[in-house]
Amino acid sequence: MTRVVSAVVLGALVIYIITAAPPLLGVLAVFIAALAAAHEMAALLESAGSTVARVPAVAASCLMVAGAWSGGLVGLSAGLAVGLTLIFTWMVLTGKVEGSVIRLSGGFLLLLYPVWSLAHVILYLDSGSGRRALLFLLLCVWICDSAAYYVGSTLGRRKLAPEISPNKTIAGAVGGTLGAAGASVILKMLNLIPWSIPFALGAGLSIAVLAQVGDLAESMIKRDAGVKDSGSLIPGHGGIMDRVDALLFTIPVFYYILSIIGGSV
Repeated sequence: MTRVVSAVVLGALVIYIITAAPPLLGVLAVFIAALAAAHEMAALLESAGSTVARVPAVAASCLMVAGAWSGGLVGLSAGLAVGLTLIFTWMVLTGKVEGSVIRLSGGFLLLLYPVWSLAHVILYLDSGSGRRALLFLLLCVWICDSAAYYVGSTLGRRKLAPEISPNKTIAGAVGGTLGAAGASVILKMLNLIPWSIPFALGAGLSIAVLAQVGDLAESMIKRDAGVKDSGSLIPGHGGIMDRVDALLFTIPVFYYILSIIGGSV
């Protein structure tokens, strides 16, 4: 019951932020989520045998979110560039040579994997079309997740990636992908999205595949770290990373697909 209540509350809050909240509230929500994800990612890396210079990592995370808010895509890129330089400089001035590659790799992964990806949400919130695209993306991910669970529970026999996530099956992955693709076509038929049916179908398929890869990617990191959940912030669901793992590839990739093929976000 706790899991269901948390999901409903969190889902309603996310939909409100996307559809009705002032832009500044959305930026604040992304800022909090990005810092929480960075904290959880640092703990996972440390449990897996790496170390992260948390001070420059937090500073770099703030720079990326602030850059996306103030300068859009250029600001986000500038924040990433300065952030990576900051981590490298910190390591040069305070770190030891031995193990420096591992520490740098951990810091860079922390920035690029959760923080850089989540900062793209601010770019979606900058316009009405962007908010609609983000809502479409989230609906596809949620439907993919639900369809994968029910199809996998009913028909799943052969495991998809048994060493990473023993409960995931090939049937579930196929069911989730088809569910997201079908939902995207239905949304187009209801004139709720502006793109053509081929584009909507391709977007739904791409989002479903990327969402499942993102889910497995975080599961792989958690398994290497020897933990079940990334944290305990959300009752019944674990940590922030456990809730956004399916979005960490879909959010930036779909943004660039829309920018390059769709013309704008």
